[in-house]
Amino acid sequence: MPTEIWRRPVAKLNYKIPVSLARSVLDHEITLSGGGFQMKPLAMKVLFFYVGSILILIWAVGNTFLKHANPFLLIAIVIWWLVATAFLGKYSKTKELNLKSIPALLNYLPKSARRVPTRQDSDPSGFYSVLGIDEIDANGFITWGDGTVGQAYIVVGSASVLVFEQDRISILDRVDAFWRKIDTTVELIWVTTKEPQRVYRQLANLERINRGLEVRDPDLQELMEERYSILRDYVGDSFTSIHQYVLIKADNREAFRKAQVVLQAEAEESSLMMKQLTPLNGNEVQEVLRSVYTGSR
Repeated sequence: MPTEIWRRPVAKLNYKIPVSLARSVLDHEITLSGGGFQMKPLAMKVLFFYVGSILILIWAVGNTFLKHANPFLLIAIVIWWLVATAFLGKYSKTKELNLKSIPALLNYLPKSARRVPTRQDSDPSGFYSVLGIDEIDANGFITWGDGTVGQAYIVVGSASVLVFEQDRISILDRVDAFWRKIDTTVELIWVTTKEPQRVYRQLANLERINRGLEVRDPDLQELMEERYSILRDYVGDSFTSIHQYVLIKADNREAFRKAQVVLQAEAEESSLMMKQLTPLNGNEVQEVLRSVYTGSR
């Protein structure tokens, strides 16, 4: 029995986001209860916001021009104030008040703030502020404006909702062990896109068959052209699939090389986390970024 407990998989059943180190006293949650009634835990800053908003409402209704307003208008204002207080004081998924999203919303409302022109005669500063990349060389080595460096890889994973329970546990254990090896000076950016099917291998094989033909029959040549057209214009254009990429973004070249070794070793030693890892050249990196940053026309 002790041996079985020792060999039991260590994968967790549940995962959660760790508490931020920037947490203050106002972020502590308390539970209000009494008389058999119990509320959900609320952060202290949420309670302070609610109490402060209601006190301001009482002062505004009793000490400003609103006290002379029409009763129906006054009731409408009070209802609007309470609804706005409940919404703005609500916690978001990132444990922040919705009130903090108001400045970002105001900056996003103008149409000019939601469009970044990328024509050749346009000012490049707008797009550079979004992308932040200074250079991508022919080998795919990326240099960002903040001095960080890195490279992009296309990844073929092994996880699926259809895996057996034991395989799921093994994958989670392997992924957990991998992230423990990544240094804090390195950031791995995972990019998932939906792109047309990659048919260049099939096209290369078709070209190889075409060159190996001993008889140049017109009907056979027409058949080859038809197959080539189907692969290039139909399969490679109409059918899409999910592609996943990972970008290594390190503070310096030494940290980048260490992260590169860890990532390549993970792909070579085990197929639990990733089955294949292929570096992208400069043109391929630009194609990936184009699929992310290009808007609909």
